[in-house]
Amino acid sequence: MRQKKTFLGMTLMETMLYLGIAVFVMGALFSYGWNMAGISVKSSVIQETAAAAQSIDQAITGEIRQAASVDQDNSVFVGNPAKLVLKETDGSEVTIVAADGQVTLQRGGSDTAALHSSEIRADNFMFTVQNSVAGDAEYVGFSFEAVAAYPGSVKQSSYQYSLPVRSGASLRNH
Repeated sequence: MRQKKTFLGMTLMETMLYLGIAVFVMGALFSYGWNMAGISVKSSVIQETAAAAQSIDQAITGEIRQAASVDQDNSVFVGNPAKLVLKETDGSEVTIVAADGQVTLQRGGSDTAALHSSEIRADNFMFTVQNSVAGDAEYVGFSFEAVAAYPGSVKQSSYQYSLPVRSGASLRNH
């Protein structure tokens, strides 16, 4: 009686076919993972830029609402650096300066405080003021562009994002 031979190994063609399929699947998974990482980075950049823009907006709006008047002689509405000097009811001053992409706030003679991180720039900052018939400031507006300023943003598009902001507030203690 003759016995059949059983092969326990794989042929060269089967091995090459399995390796080709494995390489294709691994390449697809790697590409998907790489794209997801890029999307995650872009999402983080957008969130941080929007958060910085909102922080600047809320801080300046709050200061304007608490002010008694605007010192129009010492403020710079159109120009660089943009500067807004607010007088409070107790006679103290609050100075907001936007220069070289940074927005800072100084209350009285205290140290200046940055309103956002160094990874975000506030470009094209401009203050506007609307006066009443008597010549007193009633409304202060401001606009700027919040721009992501990460070290790799020049070369990599996932680190690039800008958000235009336009806001303002009325003086409540006027």
